[in-house]
Amino acid sequence: MHYSLIYSAVHGIARERGETEDIVQEVFIKIFRALRDFRGDSRLSTWIYRIARNEALNATERRRPVSVPIEDCEDLASSGDDPEEARRRTITRERLERLMGRLDENHRMVLELRYRGEKSYEEIAEIMDIPLGTVKTYIYRAKLSLKRMMTGTRALEKGIGES
Repeated sequence: MHYSLIYSAVHGIARERGETEDIVQEVFIKIFRALRDFRGDSRLSTWIYRIARNEALNATERRRPVSVPIEDCEDLASSGDDPEEARRRTITRERLERLMGRLDENHRMVLELRYRGEKSYEEIAEIMDIPLGTVKTYIYRAKLSLKRMMTGTRALEKGIGES
């Protein structure tokens, strides 16, 4: 029931699929062991989010991935797609993932919860324990930053290609 919340929280920090899946398993074990200690002072989803976030932060400190193995890259192309278009989409997705990694943690987290976790603004505010207006601001600023970085990356690539 809370898998998407946990996955989004962890992936926002770990960013690498294999590591994210390992940490998610650790989070479920930690939640199972600590469930009897849950006092109900906050919503269960908030408590779970904090466990997931803390576990992801701890795990990434212990082991930093250096690269993503090729077999971990998802293929967005269906068999009927134009190969060139599929390649462009794959490159765009990889660029977006890389640029998301450059966002500050709060901006990356709100985007992860919103688009991967499919959480409403209100749910994100509660999960992250921040005001609703702050969620909206973070999402706006994160999108703006990504747009600027994507535009800057394209301009830089065009400049390099013309040399």
